[in-house]
This record gives sequence, structure tokens and C-alpha cells, in this order.
Amino acid sequence: MGELKDQFFLQYISSGLEKVRDGFREEHTPKKGNRFLIKGLTYEIGVCRKDGGQYAFEISSKIPQDVLPKNVKIEKYFSSVVKLMNKCSKKPSESKMENIIHNTADEELKERDYVKLIYRYDENELCTNEEIGNRMKQHQADNTPVPDIPGVVTPGGRIVLALIREAIEKLARQNVLDLCAANEEVKKAMKDKAKSQTSSAKKTTAITPSKKAAKKKTAKK
Repeated sequence: MGELKDQFFLQYISSGLEKVRDGFREEHTPKKGNRFLIKGLTYEIGVCRKDGGQYAFEISSKIPQDVLPKNVKIEKYFSSVVKLMNKCSKKPSESKMENIIHNTADEELKERDYVKLIYRYDENELCTNEEIGNRMKQHQADNTPVPDIPGVVTPGGRIVLALIREAIEKLARQNVLDLCAANEEVKKAMKDKAKSQTSSAKKTTAITPSKKAAKKKTAKK
């Protein structure tokens, strides 16, 4: 029974993740291989897998090296994004910077660095007994049938899978939005800092007289 339950859970979590991908691809710019573009950055949602007693999947975003100030190292960008993500209500369980090679539309290979985050959810984060009971009462009060799920006979089992799919849709979408917000905040902070440093350097150069000019002024005295 345990293996069958895991299969059903993975099937409906994967279905929820697919709906989230499709939603972002419709709202923003679709890219090859189920990826999508938000505010100039490529994002991707990986497949779900069972990892011990948890359900895990990855989300990733490209590090925008081409638009960052030249003196900014990608490692600094990565650590800054992860720091912000660790302040979110749901922290990634793992984070890593990964180099990925993709084929472009004209079959050219492009190498890019990505922020990759792994999220793990327990079963009770996706569905609780209280939620099952409340949903069952709602169906009875409204006199509406529970979702029709092939292979699942009991109303309770159908409700569990429906709740799990709904939960992962909400959670995974928020994970992506959190990463998007972190990317935008770090990009802006690094650009503002570089702009401020450039402005300060120009002011210092304008205020400090050259040695030749200083010598001429001394000679006139």
C-alpha cells in the first residue's frame, strides 16, 4: 500500500507542478524545455521525487551575469540570493550554484550559471486531517461529488489527492515568486552600489587637483 500511495502522491504533485509551469509560461515568456522567462531571467521547475519521507523538487534561475556590474562575481550574487531565500517562510532545504549547458533555437550551445534551490515537503505540509475533514464536510453541505480520480475508490482518498495537488500548486508558485523577488532585489542592490561607487570616484577625481596643477599654483606664489 505504501508504494501505491507514493505513486499516487507523486502523480498528483507532478500534475500540480506542471500546472504551475504552464501558468508561468502563459503569464510570461515561454522558453524551450518547459522553462519560462520572468523579467529577463530564465526559470525552471524540476520534477518531483520521493526523498525519504519527503517530496522534493528543484527550482532554478539563471544568474544574470550579462547585466551585472563587471566587478560583481557570480558567487557573490548567488550567496546574496540564497541569503534572501533563507528569510522566506519556506526555506530551501539545499542550495547550489550549477553550470548548465542549453541548446539555443539555432542549435548553438550556451553555458550559463544558475541558482538552484531544492525544496522538500512533508506529507503534513501538503495535507492535514483537519483539511480533509473540512473538505469532506464542504462536499456534504453543498451536496457536490468529490473529485473523480481513476483508481481511487474512497471519497477520503480522492479528497486527499485533490488537496495535495492544490497545496503544491500554491506552494511551488510561491517558491518561484520568492526567487523572482530575491533576484530583482539583488540585481537592483548591486547595480545601485556600482552606480554609487562610480559617482563617488568621479567626484573624488574632480575635487583632487593634479600634481602639475598644484606645482603651478605654488610657483605663482
